[in-house]
Parts: sequence; structure tokens; C-alpha cells
Amino acid sequence: MDDLALRITSSAEADRRIQNAVVYVNMAHVVGLYNAGAISHEVMSKLMQGLSNELSGYPISYQDEDVHMSLEKDLALKVGLEAGFIGLAKSRNDQVATAIRLQLRQELLGVMENVLSLIEAITGKASESIRTFFLTFTHLQPAQASTGAHWLLSYAWSFLRDLERLKLAYQMTDISPLGSAASAGSIVQVDRYFEAEALGFSGIVENTIDAVSARDFIFDSIYAMSSAAVNLSRLSADIVAYMALGLIDLDDRYVSTSSLMPQKRNPVVAEIVRAKSANIMSNLLSAMEIARGLNLSYNLDLQEITPKVWASVDEINDMLRVTALMIRGLKFNEDRAKEIAIKGLVTASDVAEYISIKYGIAFREAHHMVGEAVRTCGESYINCLIESLKSMGINADAEELSKMADPISSVERRSTTGGPHPRESLRQISAIELKVKEFEDFLELNSRKIEKTYQSLINRGWY
Repeated sequence: MDDLALRITSSAEADRRIQNAVVYVNMAHVVGLYNAGAISHEVMSKLMQGLSNELSGYPISYQDEDVHMSLEKDLALKVGLEAGFIGLAKSRNDQVATAIRLQLRQELLGVMENVLSLIEAITGKASESIRTFFLTFTHLQPAQASTGAHWLLSYAWSFLRDLERLKLAYQMTDISPLGSAASAGSIVQVDRYFEAEALGFSGIVENTIDAVSARDFIFDSIYAMSSAAVNLSRLSADIVAYMALGLIDLDDRYVSTSSLMPQKRNPVVAEIVRAKSANIMSNLLSAMEIARGLNLSYNLDLQEITPKVWASVDEINDMLRVTALMIRGLKFNEDRAKEIAIKGLVTASDVAEYISIKYGIAFREAHHMVGEAVRTCGESYINCLIESLKSMGINADAEELSKMADPISSVERRSTTGGPHPRESLRQISAIELKVKEFEDFLELNSRKIEKTYQSLINRGWY
């Protein structure tokens, strides 16, 4: 093949990510070949020893086309012609699909671990901010009285749902294509269930055509990461906006000054996290676009999908880690929050609900009355409202209405499930911590399973 054509079609550089995974795939397959009576015990032992040695590294070159041929070439230098047996009843098609799944399982566990660390950073900061006055926004306008914990916990729940999506992506990835060969299996009766178990998979991809051509598990994985990226982007957008409003501040390590204006403290890290989220979403679209027009089963186009998932993993891990660090150093400015809340009349809805309940006025009418009082009198709208009520024959208590308009006491009145009341924040934190523990158990269980699987392949005494 022409050298330029070889460089373009080679996946050698991207394959470095699955270098060890390819070795483990071959180890499981060699034992599968022995069990099927296709190779002798002597050949099996020789190959297993040689493959174990390859785990310490082997050269990968584009001139070999891909990692699979590089491994076989290097193995041949170490064990001789018997290296050629690793291609029996196996194609690069099922081998690469299996190796990608092996590697991606570990990568997904790593992403989930970073999401958990971010959630723990959020709940830790929320625990410190249960009574820290804050406010909510709609349309980026002051809306209602709240707390720092209430705002932070909204993101904790979002990231917990991302963990559910990542867990589902893990389960979609955790099935084995190995033994499918090029697309229709082999005349060698390799036990695909055995090979799957040897690699720690939960099952097999049942149809051999589907097994070598399916990349939907990659779409699932990038989608889960894209969802987390969207939530990171929205959190970053909040950080940028709230810092501009003076509601929060970040540690100096996560801001930058201007090349001209020395007074500036720009939230550049949050801005870049917000921008990088688009990279992951574009990886998802790109990966799906590559696959959408492909006939079954295998086409080399598929190898262009794999780098998208590795790039997404690297991107999301950096974004998650730096955001957790930002959150840990975040500080609230309660005085500024109170100032904005008072000027923004964030308790106008409280007052409208109060007079509706207290005086039996339909809420829509109460809403109109308070809105009219605000338009007429601004921050002194309570006086105008009292006059409006008088015109209806209602003598409202000015002190009661003024208390209802106080933003600080508004938080104490908001005991809605999931609302900003400190008691509710404590309940949510406890519920989130239980969920976190479930995911930690899932990570520990599957990490141990993978480690045990690999150790069994290496140390079981095949040679």
C-alpha cells in the first residue's frame, strides 16, 4: 500500500489506548482455542507466556496498519511461528470491538468516579451553606428567596442522573463480541460464553453480525458524557453570571486577570468548561454521523468513531475535576444577595399568596393587585397594596405584610419538598449521600471484578 494511504488508513496512534486490552483479548481467545481443541497445551502455554510479556509494552507502527498486527508481529519475534495461531477463529473485527469495550468499561468507571467527587464537593459546600441567603433567577432576573445550598443541590441531583446514564452506558458496553470473527463466526467451536466470562463481561452480543458492527455502546457513552457536559456548562454559566453580579467569588487559582486591566478577575476556567462542553456534544454527533450510512457488518469507517469516545473521556474528566476544585473554593456574598433580593422584590409572590389565603381573594386577582402596586410604588409597594385592599373593604395589617415581604424570613416559610428551607436541604443531602454510596458500591464491585479478571488471565498458571 502507498505510504500516504497507509498513514491515512492506519489506526496505530489511536490504538495505543487499547494496547493492553488487545493483549487480554488474545489471552482469553488463546485459552478458548485450547478448550475447543484447536491448539495443543504446549502452544497455548507458549502463547500465554508470550502474551503476558507483551503487557509490559510492545512497539506499534502505522506500517503494521493497527495495534493487532503490531502485537502479532512482536509476539512472533518472541515465540516464533506459533504466534500465527492467535488469528485462528478470530478477526480484527471482533478483536477491536472487544478491546474497545474492555477499555471503555474502565474509562467509564473513571468518569463515574470523577462525577462522584464533584457531587461530594457540591454536597460539602451545600452543607456549609444551608442558611446562606441566596436567590433564584428566572430569565436571569431575580425570582425568589433561596439559599446557597438550594442552588448547589439542584446540580447535585442533575449529576446523579448523569451517573445513572453512565451506569447504563457501562451495562451496554459490558457484553462481549469475541468469537464472532469477521462477521459469521468460525468453523472452530469456540465457546463465546467462556471467552466473555474470562474477560469479565456480563454476557455476549448474541448476533455475530451485530457484534462486529455495533457501536451504539459508544453512542450511549458519549451521550452520557454529553449530558454531564451540559450540566457542567450550565453550572459554569451560573458561576460566570453570579460572579459578575457579585453574588459569589472564586479562588484566585481559577480566575485570571486582564492583560490590560489589572483590576479584573475573570472566571476563565468556568468559561472554558462551558465552551468545552460543545466538544463532547460534537463528538457524539460526529460518531453517529459516521455510522448512520454504513451497511452491515464491518467497515473501516468504524475506526474513525473510536477516537471520539477517548477524546470525550479525556475532556469530561478534566472538566469534572476542575469544576470540583472550583466548587470547593467558592464563596457566597450574602450581603450582595440580600441587596439584589430587596431591589428585585423577590417576595412579591409571597405577598400575593398571603393575601389570597388570608383574605380569600382569588390568586390571579391578588397577583394583579401586587403587580399593580409594584408598578405604581416600586420598593414601597406594600403601602400601595394596603390602599388597594382598603378600597375592597379590607383593613390589612401593615406589619404582617412587611414581614411577608422580608426575603430572609421567606426562606423559613418555604418548606416545600425540595425547596430552600434548611430542613429540606438537610434531607436532600442525606438522600444524595445514600445515592452516592450506591454508586460507590457499584464502582468498587466492578473495579474489583475487572482487576480479578485480568489477574486470573495472567496468574492462573497457563504456562
